[in-house]
Amino acid sequence: AQQEWMANNLPKRGVIVEAGQWGEPKLPPKAERVYGKPSKSDHTAMYLDRDGKVQSVAYRMPAAKKPKGKNGADVEADGDDIVVAAKPRPDVTRKGVEMIGDLRTDALHEALSRAPIGDDTLMALLVLAFAGQNVTVASGARDISYYGAAGLGEHAARLFDQEGKLEFDMDTLRLAVRSLLIDVLSCRKNRSDSGVVARVAGDVIAADNFLANMGTQDFLSCLSRQALEAACADTSVLPRQKVKDTRAALVEHFKEGRFVHQSALFAPTPEKLTSWLKMNQARGQPEDDGTPQHQDDLDGDAIVEPPHVGDDDAEGFRAAAE
Repeated sequence: AQQEWMANNLPKRGVIVEAGQWGEPKLPPKAERVYGKPSKSDHTAMYLDRDGKVQSVAYRMPAAKKPKGKNGADVEADGDDIVVAAKPRPDVTRKGVEMIGDLRTDALHEALSRAPIGDDTLMALLVLAFAGQNVTVASGARDISYYGAAGLGEHAARLFDQEGKLEFDMDTLRLAVRSLLIDVLSCRKNRSDSGVVARVAGDVIAADNFLANMGTQDFLSCLSRQALEAACADTSVLPRQKVKDTRAALVEHFKEGRFVHQSALFAPTPEKLTSWLKMNQARGQPEDDGTPQHQDDLDGDAIVEPPHVGDDDAEGFRAAAE
């Protein structure tokens, strides 16, 4: 009887819903319950509570998005209809991004092992590596939390001789630095990600040349149709009607060759690099350098008397020196 009554007395923009486990109404997906005074555009949900009594609550749905017509004009939609815009598939899926991270890291480590790197560049890369977001240093100069991390002592241990003295040649130092960089720098999409500094390091040492072939079934299945057809450029492969046929043709084409997707290249976008530089730029030195105010405006050649030291203080200094 209550169901029939609700159906006959359902207001405009009203729906009949079921009650949940705790007696609360199960509102439609994306609905937001209105606890204040409902507006004319809000909806009403009617339901039976645990005691079998008819209850009603107001709820609000997201603003309807107007679809575009053929000429780009907005198409009028009924106020009761909820238009959900389909989210376009990205060129590379999340799995593809993770694969790119692994391939980049392998290529970066390969380049750090074998690519020709000058000593000055090698030392600069070491500084970059320790600026990575995956590096935590238990510094005595700042208050930080303690985190577990991989031990890097083995790289430093090779720089000591049998007697425990820091003794090494340049070849040993270069090998230690390369090994340390391999341990620290990473592009993997997990806690080890070094961020933009690893991309910069890979770009500097031409790690793009060490990227593995991405023209495989595993990676190409992570590309959208648009990105897959773009990969056919500069090849003899023509886009097929079915995505899987285009993918199979590309896999066959690159079976003996090498394909590297544009998004996998190491060079970071100017926007990402600029954002990182702004976030990590050196803070300006304080204007107060400790100079007394009455001496601050003196010429650089002016003679400034040292602070006065009393006789008692002088005697104390002499006693300490003896």
